[in-house]
Amino acid sequence: MLNLIKERKSVRTYLDKDLTEKDLKTVEKIIETYNNAEGFFKHKVKLQFFKKPFLNDSKKTKIGTYGFVTNPRCFIAGCVDNSFYGMVDYGFIFENMILELSKNHLSTVWLGGTFERKTFDFMQKDHEIVPTITPVGYEDKVQSQKEQDVREHVHADQRVPFETLFFNESFDQPLSESHKLAELFELVRFAPSADNKQPWRVLVKKNNVHFYLHRTAAYQQQLEFDVQAIDMGIALSHFVKGLEDKKIKFEVTNDFVNIDLPHLEYAFSVKLNN
Repeated sequence: MLNLIKERKSVRTYLDKDLTEKDLKTVEKIIETYNNAEGFFKHKVKLQFFKKPFLNDSKKTKIGTYGFVTNPRCFIAGCVDNSFYGMVDYGFIFENMILELSKNHLSTVWLGGTFERKTFDFMQKDHEIVPTITPVGYEDKVQSQKEQDVREHVHADQRVPFETLFFNESFDQPLSESHKLAELFELVRFAPSADNKQPWRVLVKKNNVHFYLHRTAAYQQQLEFDVQAIDMGIALSHFVKGLEDKKIKFEVTNDFVNIDLPHLEYAFSVKLNN
């Protein structure tokens, strides 16, 4: 799992090639697995697969991506309750799905603010939103200039240093990279996030792992949903994958009393049982 997560990357330039019948069936099976799945905070995510780069065969309504994606062949869109923990559950489930697609050699990219969201109004009920979509296809090794520019802008191949993300007992004490859970925190460190901000901060207190959100204020005004709550769900996905790989039993809760630090917002905790 560590290798899969480290090797997986966001792809915005695809081969101008339809998915094979075998891969189409693989995608449909993966979506069936995760469609209406419920996250740890009881929110279900509705998924829909569009086999062409438009919404339906009759209207040919294009799924616009403002030029951020080259040769998109098909898409997956997700819908969820528009709340903080709805977004956490969404990030967790959608990332699990993306990792499963990656395991089957299919390329993807999280798209949140760079597509025509109104074209997906038909999927949304009251208090719901389609926060992200992903194209699915085969990577073109020759990246478009737009993709190169985006990756350079967000420093896509860089990660925040371990000692600035993970802490032991208090936020004054960075976690040692020799800690018994360090390998699992590396999975978190490699999680994708909006503009590669990596907004999670993790505090280990004995057998409890507390996740906090270090917000980027500008996002609150730019988007109609909490994109960094999705980032937290993605981080949780990676951590849980590591726990499952190590066969460590756990429970996810949001009942920890917050600490008094104005720049950090408590999100959830993972309680380890062994």
